[in-house]
Amino acid sequence: MKISEKEILEGSIVRVIFVLGWPVMISTLLETAYNMADTFWLGRWSNATNSVSAVAAMQIAWPLIFVVISIGIGFGIAGISLISQYTGAGQTDKASESAGQLLSLGIIMGAILAVLGILLTPYLIGLMHLQQEVARYAYQYMIIIFSAIPLIFIAEIFIFVLRSYGDPITPMLISGIGVGLNIILDPILINGYLGFPQLGVVGAAIATVFTRGIASAISLYLLFRGVGGLRIRLRYLKPKLWYIKKIFSIGLPASIGQFSSGLGFFILTWIIASLPNSTVALAAYGVGDRVINLGFIIPSGIGMGMATVIGHSIGAKKFHRANQAFREALKLTLLLLVAETFFIVLFRYQIVAFFVPKSMETIEEGALFLLIFGFGIPFFGIISSVEGLYEGSGHTTPIMIIDIVRLWGFRVLFSFLLGIILALGSLGVWIGMALSNMAAAGVAFLFYLSGSWRRRVIE
Repeated sequence: MKISEKEILEGSIVRVIFVLGWPVMISTLLETAYNMADTFWLGRWSNATNSVSAVAAMQIAWPLIFVVISIGIGFGIAGISLISQYTGAGQTDKASESAGQLLSLGIIMGAILAVLGILLTPYLIGLMHLQQEVARYAYQYMIIIFSAIPLIFIAEIFIFVLRSYGDPITPMLISGIGVGLNIILDPILINGYLGFPQLGVVGAAIATVFTRGIASAISLYLLFRGVGGLRIRLRYLKPKLWYIKKIFSIGLPASIGQFSSGLGFFILTWIIASLPNSTVALAAYGVGDRVINLGFIIPSGIGMGMATVIGHSIGAKKFHRANQAFREALKLTLLLLVAETFFIVLFRYQIVAFFVPKSMETIEEGALFLLIFGFGIPFFGIISSVEGLYEGSGHTTPIMIIDIVRLWGFRVLFSFLLGIILALGSLGVWIGMALSNMAAAGVAFLFYLSGSWRRRVIE
């Protein structure tokens, strides 16, 4: 299922980006469906009070989970750089060995972070100003999800490895299996259908862990059996110091950036939880955030297709083609996000009501969030495109700087000043979030103009 190297390096850039990107779009849609299914069924669980508390708990849980697992995400970005550039340079054995080193490192880190997450959960939740029911649901969900972090890491590494190699279709198929099972299990375990007990938030977590386990088992089987010319052998799993150094030199700045983002989203959630209407605001933000992530599906596919082309092109020393890929991807991304923003703003009430039909207050607040934050959505296209450029090139320090500046220099600061200090409440937080994307887009574009991405990271 791998796209030929000749096509990646010499074919029509727009066509290659879409050929590489459309399976990523489907995969991202399927990944989003994990959370969308949880939100949909929890929004219809029990009575209006329980459903809003459950949706709010989910919105609390994931930023806290992300604070812990973000440490490992940057090393997946290292995989994009190494595997795509080794493949572009015609060194498939090196690409396979890189995948093996990445997998062993991911499993070790996943186990450590799982224990760390379980131990920190009570303290992280204790920092939030939560109603008792919301705190209880968030705790139940997080403990179960943290126990499965190694499984989540295996599945994610598989996705990074195959996409970087030029095969985005196999990860799409594996994601489809997992999401299909999750969609089936969610209503059964949440609402207690077919004789199962009504588990609510616990049921949503169990469904996610079970399906991630299935995806991880399939991923390991395929990696060791071989996919195309890429195959992990047992000897590739033995850590090698120079590989670990290389992965850390590329992945550590990206991990720091991801960690700072996770911590920033945690603080942002804390700010929202400090508002007078915290439960409603959290539920509204939870629904709106998932809808916006749904809108980023096509641009994320374009970005991953672009990053793969850039990595292969830089590996083959075709820097002009890498630059062309970035420019074409940026044009497509901006056009799509403007169109998607118009749609989201136009149908904002209907969108929120679809997920939380029992709470008119949440519908009003969610519609307000989508209206205001919508103006910042296209600017995120610039940010994601520039970060994709640096992911492909393997120079991840700019990604770290952009992430830190966007979340801490702009989003947290603006949201706190407008929402808390100036007492504009949720309105101020939503405005601060929109302004942060606009300001960070300018910083990101300056990094592109600097040209620091024009260097290989392989020998």
